[in-house]
Amino acid sequence: MRMDIRQITYFVAVAQNGSFSKAAEMLSLSQPALSLAVKKLEEELGAKLFYSFNKRQELTDEGRALLDSARELLDAYQRTVENVHTSRTSRSGTFTLGLSPLFGACFFGDLIPEFYREYPDIHITVIEDGANKIDERIAGGQVDLAVTLKTERLATFASCHFTTQRNVALLHRSHPLAGEKELTVAQLREEPFAIFNQDFILHRQILSACHSAGFRPKIALLSSQWDFMVELVAKNHAVSILPKPVMDKHPDPNVACVPLSDSMKYWDIALAWNKERYMSNACRLFLDFVRAHLPPDDL
Repeated sequence: MRMDIRQITYFVAVAQNGSFSKAAEMLSLSQPALSLAVKKLEEELGAKLFYSFNKRQELTDEGRALLDSARELLDAYQRTVENVHTSRTSRSGTFTLGLSPLFGACFFGDLIPEFYREYPDIHITVIEDGANKIDERIAGGQVDLAVTLKTERLATFASCHFTTQRNVALLHRSHPLAGEKELTVAQLREEPFAIFNQDFILHRQILSACHSAGFRPKIALLSSQWDFMVELVAKNHAVSILPKPVMDKHPDPNVACVPLSDSMKYWDIALAWNKERYMSNACRLFLDFVRAHLPPDDL
């Protein structure tokens, strides 16, 4: 059986008008075409739906049985169409955001609550991980939108600029270099480092910068927790490299922050998503919201 919504519409129109000619006029359809469509429906159902009496089309028992269900079906179809149209401008829904804890600490503590105030019916599931892992989740379609660092891999995603910030060397306030205006990674070659682990792009960038400066860093700590690294610096057990916004929001009186001037000078952040995946309206609203509230670049 291949009964479709068009046939149901024609059947209901004839039943309501009691006439093929009046129904055809209402439907802007020729009477022969309408009669043929209803006849085909009767053949598919194996039942006579109308009979002629006193110049009217009256319903048979089978026709009356079909009419109530047909009306319910047309109502459901209309609601479905309206829901599709409404979804284009809906202010509700869900999506998944990939976010490094470091990005969250620097920028999203205010952004996400502000978004919720404007869009209370949109729910965000946040997946926290290092930027390396977040990039894998973008590629695998496990997140709808992500905040990541600008690297060569970013070219494989759809993306837009979020912010550029300065990186700083973290040293104990008593360190001989703590009073410098700027530092290079090379000046830290004798120091033990507390840095992010391999799940973070910053880990690879720091190792690469040290390699370019001609040394392999001594590692005192590999961690996923930036506050643990700051604690080691505050106790004069290590130095570290972190984005300046982290220390702006969470200063420590025992830690001096000295801007870097070499390849580690900047921290470039982007919003990225898999260009082969569909982006929901809820996710697009968040992307537009973030673009309208970008933090200023620190160049």
